[in-house]
Amino acid sequence: MVNICYLVGTAGSGKTTLTSSLMRFLITKGATVTSVNLDPAVQHIPYQADIDIREYIDYERLVDEYQLGPNGAMIAAADLVVDYITEIKEDIIDLGESSDLVLVDTPGQMELFAYRLSGVKLTQSFPTDSTLLAFLFDSALVSNISGFLSINLLATSVQLRLNIPIIHIMTKCDLLKESEIERILNWREDPFEDIEELYGLTREFALRTGQMIEDMGEIPLLPVSALTGDGLELLAAQLSRNFVSGEDWLT
Repeated sequence: MVNICYLVGTAGSGKTTLTSSLMRFLITKGATVTSVNLDPAVQHIPYQADIDIREYIDYERLVDEYQLGPNGAMIAAADLVVDYITEIKEDIIDLGESSDLVLVDTPGQMELFAYRLSGVKLTQSFPTDSTLLAFLFDSALVSNISGFLSINLLATSVQLRLNIPIIHIMTKCDLLKESEIERILNWREDPFEDIEELYGLTREFALRTGQMIEDMGEIPLLPVSALTGDGLELLAAQLSRNFVSGEDWLT
């Protein structure tokens, strides 16, 4: 069986940096990891991608040949991924079957993976019991209650679209004070605590969103810093629980 974790989040949330840090951490602990880059426009990545979409799609050629702007070229590239789904799947299986985990670094523009057809086709190529969606909560965006609720809605939307299990990772926690991290984590336990500071329709919408979060039950929210390494051990343990029922595949 191939265990696959897709890292998804808003632009700048730290997907590539976390992929690199988490991969290094897992390898030092004795795990075998296959890395996948699905961003055709990225110029430099801080890890050696075992599978790289840039080997199939030439982003610069799309820009030149079709006279596309950056956004148009990214959409065209994302749609072209569909043509290579079979090859990418075979590559993942070939390498992933001998690995403990496959880490998939998705495009910077989240919607290109989550909402275009290629992302859905790729995730549906593998059984849901061997796949996991790791949605990144950028700490800069969730430091107030309205931002926290908004990103929760976005994460729920992506999970609904891709229909695979999900965990939540709060990134760049080295930029926050300990009290700020605690406050955000408390919102997961009680999303209504600070909604009272909102007004009018915003408050009403926030209350409904908070109720949705509460109704969905406990989804892990793991504070992590890819820069300092804080939280990586907890994240690795969560991945172990998801993929091997709590058995530790780390030394």
